[in-house]
Amino acid sequence: MRIATPLLPRLSLLALPCLWASLGCDGDGAAPPPDAAPPPLVAALESGLQPVDGLEPALLGVWGAADDAVYFAGGTAEPEGGALFRFDGAAITREPTPPGPLLWWVWGADAEHVWACGEAGRILRRTADGWVEEETGLDEKAVLWGLWGSGPDDLWAVGGSVRRGGPKGVLLRSGGDGTWRAVDDPALPELNLYKAWGSGPSDVWLVGEGTTTVRFDGATFTRTDLGERDLLFTVHGRPGGPLVAVGGIGSGLIYAHGADGWVAEDAGGVIGLNGVAVRPDGLALASGARGALTVRDPDGRWFRVRPAAAEVVGARTLHAVWHAPGGATWTVGGDLTAARDGIILTDRAPLPELIDP
Repeated sequence: MRIATPLLPRLSLLALPCLWASLGCDGDGAAPPPDAAPPPLVAALESGLQPVDGLEPALLGVWGAADDAVYFAGGTAEPEGGALFRFDGAAITREPTPPGPLLWWVWGADAEHVWACGEAGRILRRTADGWVEEETGLDEKAVLWGLWGSGPDDLWAVGGSVRRGGPKGVLLRSGGDGTWRAVDDPALPELNLYKAWGSGPSDVWLVGEGTTTVRFDGATFTRTDLGERDLLFTVHGRPGGPLVAVGGIGSGLIYAHGADGWVAEDAGGVIGLNGVAVRPDGLALASGARGALTVRDPDGRWFRVRPAAAEVVGARTLHAVWHAPGGATWTVGGDLTAARDGIILTDRAPLPELIDP
């Protein structure tokens, strides 16, 4: 396999599950007990998820304010390869953006307040006049892998670097005024931070390298190391629970947080997991390498999803997943070792048309 040289320093860590998959890791693994019936969502996704294929850039992030207002972030390995797409209820089209490198994540407080982040420490904000850059104070060695906010005036972005001399444990905060400020606290690890999520301004969670988690309670940061030499890529939840973090290099890694703190859950033998979304009904859907999809029931059991479109996905990674407020499921990915061959799976009907200039 030939890996694009400009991409390797930036994607090497999060593409490792893909490389493990290419070496033939078994993704079927253990299953829940025979008497454990899968939630109806499993069968619904297996029959309902359909592919939107044919994108040149890989897609790494997805977020939507509604079923007819969904955004996708990604790009190619080129220095100005960053890309954003939008689904408007009929078609998926590419959005004009300032030139710059690959984008890792997209998130919004509502349909009017949407941000994206990525390579070279860049953050973009969508305005009535289009996407604009916001100053972060970071250089080209930095990567912002995730962002989240409790609202349009309380935003967090996390990142670090895989390049020699690059920053570690990057945490930025903004009041929504276009200015991002670095957060410095003794509890923050000198390790890459990959994602942030919270139930509100006094309940914010960060995850990253070394299975490190950090919680901000509105005043104090508290760090918890889960003790594994591994990575947590994404964290997501809902108010009142569950709160779920996923990751893993080679083997999928899942932790859920509850009254007893963080507890490991059986990933069912899947290889590395990259994305997770907790639905309003409490079910969770995780995605990962070689098209892995798995659903969590209220008892913390995980069930593999094998969609009819699995052959179309092939060895590509499904890097992120989102449950839109209107009920549709979206998961996106591509070939992450080369940042190309993007794909979208959704159960929204009718299937969106792709218009990619």
